[in-house]
Amino acid sequence: MGALAPSSGLIDLSRQQRNLLLLRPLFQLELNKQRIGEDGTLFEGIDTHYLLLSSLDRMMEGTTVSTGCTSDEVLTHIADTVMAMKPSLSAVQSGKVADTVLAALDNKANGYKEFSFEYFHATHKSTRSIRFRLVAYEPDIEDVYRYKPTAEGYLVYLGMLDLSPEDAQELMEKMLELLVQRGRFDAALEIARRARTLSIEYRQLIRDRLYQAYRAPGTVNWKRDISAGLDRAREHVRQRQAEDQRMEESVLLALRQAEEPKARANLALLLKTLQGASMLRSQLVGDISRANDRFLEAQRTLFRARRATGLPDLETRLLPQFIELPVNILAEQAENALSAMYSPALPRVYDLNSLFSLLLEQRVEDGDPGEDDGEITPFVPPPLQFDEAVIRQVTDWLTERFSLGQSWRLDELLDQAEDMGFDRTIRRCLVLMLFRAYSHSETEFKNMRADALDEFIADVARGTNLRFTPKERHS
Repeated sequence: MGALAPSSGLIDLSRQQRNLLLLRPLFQLELNKQRIGEDGTLFEGIDTHYLLLSSLDRMMEGTTVSTGCTSDEVLTHIADTVMAMKPSLSAVQSGKVADTVLAALDNKANGYKEFSFEYFHATHKSTRSIRFRLVAYEPDIEDVYRYKPTAEGYLVYLGMLDLSPEDAQELMEKMLELLVQRGRFDAALEIARRARTLSIEYRQLIRDRLYQAYRAPGTVNWKRDISAGLDRAREHVRQRQAEDQRMEESVLLALRQAEEPKARANLALLLKTLQGASMLRSQLVGDISRANDRFLEAQRTLFRARRATGLPDLETRLLPQFIELPVNILAEQAENALSAMYSPALPRVYDLNSLFSLLLEQRVEDGDPGEDDGEITPFVPPPLQFDEAVIRQVTDWLTERFSLGQSWRLDELLDQAEDMGFDRTIRRCLVLMLFRAYSHSETEFKNMRADALDEFIADVARGTNLRFTPKERHS
């Protein structure tokens, strides 16, 4: 139910409106499908809602073995479904339908930008907009671009259950147990499938975080960004595995007692679905156990020199961001953007064949280094060259000399220190402190001004001689 917006008398239905707007792309395709094709009959008898939801389901299944599905895999799945739905279509026509369905999910009509719809916000009595994507098309660890549902895509597929994966899965498992007890095996099978889908979503959330750590190791902090998520994932696996085992035992008991063939078939399929969900969580355990090693490997890449290449190394989202800029801003930044894409050294091209070869150049895959990269060790600051007592003794001695109100040269001070019996260590500290005093920002003797003279040579140091003069003489 909606909450009453304060001081407005209107019911706040913002959450319901936002969830409803997530289905707008599906409704738009169904509404406009008759306008597609030369005679408008291409989509007759085609249920676009089913095709869109089936596409999301295929992408989610792809996340169980990889990070999603390639474009060809999704298009093939949609085309096969279209042929089963309308056998009279040719392969070319089914391919066109598949392209249209995938384009609707990816918002191809608006340049693959986010969907943006407006709704009335009762609390603020104003119109606001919601921006979202149903699918993401991103490269995996091997730079193969794959489709996977976003959080909004999962929400659409799961019937707009606005719950976290943990809460929604616990709710569905309670429903599943109740349905099995009541003998409603068809409904229990549907609930089990939804629970398995939620397990896929939870696993993807964990894997996305680890993938981000691998792709951009400098932006991810283990304690802040990963450790807490892994702890929650371990707790999730522990609770769900125990629940799965109990549910499997319950279904096995019901299977032994069932006599009707249809009930036994549904129970067998339900048991297989539960076992599949358990397998998914076992894979999640593997992801968790390898997270530490993968994170350390990602951190080591920060210290590796990037390989030399004649091609510009562009971020995967750099060009799409440029395309989304207004024309006037893009024109102003065009020169800077193009210069960033040039290679460090422009090769000379003397014929057309060489030009095509250069344009078709591909990056060479990195070979196996064949040796251990070592381990990350904590940074240990180097020990101080001089004891605190030596530094304090030299500072006091120089302060006493500079308080006499006369000028001093570095070599004169060094000779006096030697005459007073200062050992080599103290005289080295003296020279370094005087060199440091040449910088106005680092000197400890703010009343003295240092000027460079000729070169001096001594047994403890050699370099530019300095004259230290009281500042009041220069005022």
